[in-house]
Amino acid sequence: MITIGQWAKWFRMLAGTSVQHALQGPGHFYAKDKIVGYYNDLRNKVHLTKELDNSGIPIHLLASGQRVYLPTAVAQYGLGAYDLYLETGEMVYRQKALTCAGWLVKNQDQRGGWDIWHRIGTYSPILYSAMTQGEGASLLFRAAMETGDTNYFKQAERALELMLLPLSLGGTSRMEQGRLYLEEYVGEPPNTILNGWVFAIFGLYDGVLATSRDDFRQSLSLTVGTLANELQHYDAEYWSYYDQRGCLASPFYHRLHLALLQICVDLFEVDQLKNYLLRWQGYQGKLINRSRAFAIKAWQKLREPGQVVIVK
Repeated sequence: MITIGQWAKWFRMLAGTSVQHALQGPGHFYAKDKIVGYYNDLRNKVHLTKELDNSGIPIHLLASGQRVYLPTAVAQYGLGAYDLYLETGEMVYRQKALTCAGWLVKNQDQRGGWDIWHRIGTYSPILYSAMTQGEGASLLFRAAMETGDTNYFKQAERALELMLLPLSLGGTSRMEQGRLYLEEYVGEPPNTILNGWVFAIFGLYDGVLATSRDDFRQSLSLTVGTLANELQHYDAEYWSYYDQRGCLASPFYHRLHLALLQICVDLFEVDQLKNYLLRWQGYQGKLINRSRAFAIKAWQKLREPGQVVIVK
């Protein structure tokens, strides 16, 4: 049975007022050869976030009624605020970004990670998410660049080091047959969520730009190559899949996939990435595909509505 919370969340998503589903195109202020703005445009995350604590850190409401801090949301809010600072020059946005970076450092555990799943009551054998590690590192690298505080730099490196540890050691990377996957959520069998993988790649790309570490560079090259080869498993031949278990992407996530691929094509110049970008843009351009995808996704949601964990 679909709950009121699920209906309310889907309505906000369709109305464009859900902070979890804020419009996210390619970033406007990033560069290929240095760390400036973020690769994905997260400014709307700042505009749509309604609840902040007294320090200016975003708070989210769970279905249980509990209000929690989500490290992923804090990192995204900070990255969006930093882009707004670059856009407007207003110091209030710079401070918002640095406040979020400070929270991430304060709440980073001894391994360099942020526990996302236990915070929201979701079981996972691994505490961490490659997406959270990558986005957190991206914000901390920008805070280090902006302030000259080397501790931000150190903690960003630690976040990526943990992200690249194999699952067997509590990290978020999976190596199979010479291919490197970065897992947003560790499931069994692996589902390898596409957008989370790409956000993790962006964090690793920042690590390469900010350091001279060969392990970061080699891991980046390996996982980008893996991504290019694996896109076939995200292709429904009329739309994109959210993950490798056959969960169709919602209209929001298909648009996000297009934006992320557009950025990856710009950063990495890999023909396979460009080919799938053009193919998926073609899917998006046909009304029959959009209608089919919407109907099938709605049917999937009705059949398996799942548990709404984050209400807003």
